[in-house]
Amino acid sequence: MLNLFERFVRALTWRTAQVAQIVLAGVMFLIVANVISRRLFTPVPGTVELVEMSGAVLLAMAVAYTAIMKGHIMVGVLVDRFSPRVQAIVDLVVNTVSLYFSFLLARETFAFAAKMMQRGWATGHLNLPIAPSIYLVAFGFAMLALVLFRDVLTSAITVVKGSESR
Repeated sequence: MLNLFERFVRALTWRTAQVAQIVLAGVMFLIVANVISRRLFTPVPGTVELVEMSGAVLLAMAVAYTAIMKGHIMVGVLVDRFSPRVQAIVDLVVNTVSLYFSFLLARETFAFAAKMMQRGWATGHLNLPIAPSIYLVAFGFAMLALVLFRDVLTSAITVVKGSESR
């Protein structure tokens, strides 16, 4: 069961990372087009708005994949000296606290997006609705919470079963 959950989380985070890659490429092309058009004609309208919204989506879509690949900075100078079971206990505590805050962040971001949609807030120049990008950010935080939940389960199993290769 945990193996199926692991594969699901990995596949979903990989897809969101691919979305982030596409958004990054789009932002790159938009900025280049804006620089070129500024020299030749007039700048691309709404470039700042699009880059800001895309940056938030880019970050949120990539953070869960980075977490599942253990790409974040980890300080293990002291913890690496402990036995695998003690390391799992430390991981369990850290991942549980991280899961709690990631869940709160996702929940509150979803609530904020709903308020923005209800109020009809939009960008200033292009008049694009803000809520969809905030929903994508909230989804990215929810994906991070899912990855952290997987890490909590893995750490709990290691604590209960004993030393597993870490």
